[in-house]
Amino acid sequence: MVEGSCLCGSVKYEVELIPEKIFNCHCRFCRKAHGADYVAVALAKGSTLKITDKYGALKEYKNAIGGYRAFCGKCGTRLMNYPEDKNIYLAVILATVDTPMDVKPVAHVNTESKASWCTPYQGIPSYEGLPEGIL
Repeated sequence: MVEGSCLCGSVKYEVELIPEKIFNCHCRFCRKAHGADYVAVALAKGSTLKITDKYGALKEYKNAIGGYRAFCGKCGTRLMNYPEDKNIYLAVILATVDTPMDVKPVAHVNTESKASWCTPYQGIPSYEGLPEGIL
């Protein structure tokens, strides 16, 4: 189990990550939501998720295909992505994890829509979409 939180500490979570399923996502949705070239996400076991939200700051944005992006309504930190059933998948934004870990992304995914100025670093595979069996 790891612990994580938003920037202001209003939303905290605990979840079990799947260490062999950590990816750099280059899709246009993640890039826009984070204002970055890509975002490192760790898949997690949805059934283990425990959220502490004392002030009601956790907000969700539902996208056009029915997925959610959870974020703190006070500081704006993006925390995780998931479908209605979090047991299908739960993608935690790795930068929000507070527990020290020795993990690295295993692949670049969704490079078909990567930023034109971004060249994914070498040493791990790159996939145009989501590789089979990722979820």
